[in-house]
Amino acid sequence: MNWLNEQFSLFGEFLKGGFRRTAVFCALGMAGAAVLGAVTGLLFPQQAAQVLNIFMEQIEQSGVIDETGQMSVFSLLMNNWRAMLLSAAYGFIPFLFLPLLSLVSNGALLGLLGALVHAGGQSMLFYAAGILPHGIFELTALVLSIACGVTLCRNMCDLVVSNQKRRRLLPLLEDLLRVLVLAVAPLTVAAAFVECYVTPVIMSLFM
Repeated sequence: MNWLNEQFSLFGEFLKGGFRRTAVFCALGMAGAAVLGAVTGLLFPQQAAQVLNIFMEQIEQSGVIDETGQMSVFSLLMNNWRAMLLSAAYGFIPFLFLPLLSLVSNGALLGLLGALVHAGGQSMLFYAAGILPHGIFELTALVLSIACGVTLCRNMCDLVVSNQKRRRLLPLLEDLLRVLVLAVAPLTVAAAFVECYVTPVIMSLFM
């Protein structure tokens, strides 16, 4: 128990540092991408629909939806964990800042979906009901995992430029692992259960 308390304490200290600013930057970036996605969806609804159809096909191929048309909590959880880990692991590639691609694409998809819901004459409350219940957990986890990737990429760039910073990489990896284990993992678990069992119920109230 003392070890676990120590990990949470170190986790809290890490969040108080520069990582918090990176996470806020990522959150604002995703919000900006969502706004751009919404504007694009309103201006080009047919193209937006095509993009979302491709996305839905990918969801079906991922095995998240079973033969009965219901979402599988386990498959959804595994899919989310894989996405979160990749968002962080892309940070090992220096200079390219690939985690930001996940930020932009996910934000843009949220905006495109909102634009299509509005264009279809459905209430934006219906849209919010389909996003917010599980999105509170899932989007927070995604922002944190992308922030991990951005932080890692920035330090990998420093490592390439200056080998003297190599000794700082291992402590950083430990801090990032705490974020993934103590924050991202439980958030994705909560998101999976809410998306499968709570979100459909709330959405039915606005249909």
